Amino acid sequence: MTKQTLARWLAALGLGLALVGAPTLAHGAPAPTPSPTAAAEASPAARPSSDAQQRQRHYAQREAASPRAADFKGNGVGVYIGGSTLAVVLIIVLIVVLL
Repeated sequence: MTKQTLARWLAALGLGLALVGAPTLAHGAPAPTPSPTAAAEASPAARPSSDAQQRQRHYAQREAASPRAADFKGNGVGVYIGGSTLAVVLIIVLIVVLL
């Protein structure tokens, strides 16, 4: 097997793997249609649930307990390299080394 043949096989394999899930992603799921009674009950003016009110009170207490949190300024220095990025770089390096 020559380098050209290997490169063609790798390119075809990469393209095939990239396009495997394309039809599923493009199709999507149909949106459910709400019933008229559910639409009337879920009006925007509806009162928030007690769980939501408890969370709001909890966050308000936390904010009141630490007023210095409002002055926080992040340093903005940081680069995140995820596993997918490392995998892509590794594959590219292997292809370059093999060819």
